[in-house]
Amino acid sequence: MWTATPLGNVHALTAGSPDRGDVVILPGLGVSVYLRDSVSALAGSGFRAWLPDPPGFGDSEDPPRHLGITQLAAVAVDWLRRRELSDVTVIGHSCGTQVAAHVAATVPEVVGRLVLGSPTVDPRYRTWPKAVLRWMRDGKREPRSLTRTQRPEWRRAGPARLLHLTNSMLADAVETTLRRVACPTTAIRGERDPICTPEWVRHLTPDVVELPGLAHAFPYQAPSAFADVLTAAERS
Repeated sequence: MWTATPLGNVHALTAGSPDRGDVVILPGLGVSVYLRDSVSALAGSGFRAWLPDPPGFGDSEDPPRHLGITQLAAVAVDWLRRRELSDVTVIGHSCGTQVAAHVAATVPEVVGRLVLGSPTVDPRYRTWPKAVLRWMRDGKREPRSLTRTQRPEWRRAGPARLLHLTNSMLADAVETTLRRVACPTTAIRGERDPICTPEWVRHLTPDVVELPGLAHAFPYQAPSAFADVLTAAERS
C-alpha cells in the first residue's frame, strides 16, 4: 500500500483487520524483510499490522536528501495522519525504537501504546568503535540466514544513506525522548543481545520482557513475540 508524503511515496506492507486495533512496526537500520513474519503473526492475532518502509529504504521512494532519526519520525507522523490512524500501538525495533519514541512523544493523541524491541543505543556504546564491536558480537549470535535476507536491502539503501542514519542513531538519546512519552511503554530484548543490555533496557522502562536464547534481531526467530506481548498486555 502506497502513501504520498512530502519526502516521497512510502510503501507499507499491511495485513489483518483492526478488530483489536492497529499496530505499526518501524524497522531497524535499513532493513524490514525480517519483520514480515511479525506482520503475519499480528494479523493472525486479530490486529491490523502495518510495516512502512522509511523513505530511501525497502520499497519506498528515495527522499531528496538523507534522513536521520528525527526526520524519519516526522515522516512516520505524517504517514500516520494521512492513513487517519488513531489509538495506535507503535512498535520500533533496533534503531526503529528511537524513531518510535519520537513519534509517541510528538503525537500522544495518536499513539496509545509504545513497544521498544531491542532499543538502541546504550550510552556506553555511542561511538563508532564501541558500537561496531557490539554489532560484530551480535552477528555471531544471529542465524546466518538473517544476513542473507538483509544484504539486498543494505545494497538498495546504499552506504551513504546507511552511514548517515547510523551517525544520527548514535547521536540520538532515546532516554531523553522517552521522558516526553505519556503512553504505556514495554521493552522486549533477547537474552543474548549484546547491544541492548539488561541494565540499559531496564533504565528505559520497568516493563521488560526478555526472550530466552535470542539475540538482537529476535523478531526473525520469534515473529510472534510482538503479538504475544500485546495479547498479554490486554489481559493484565
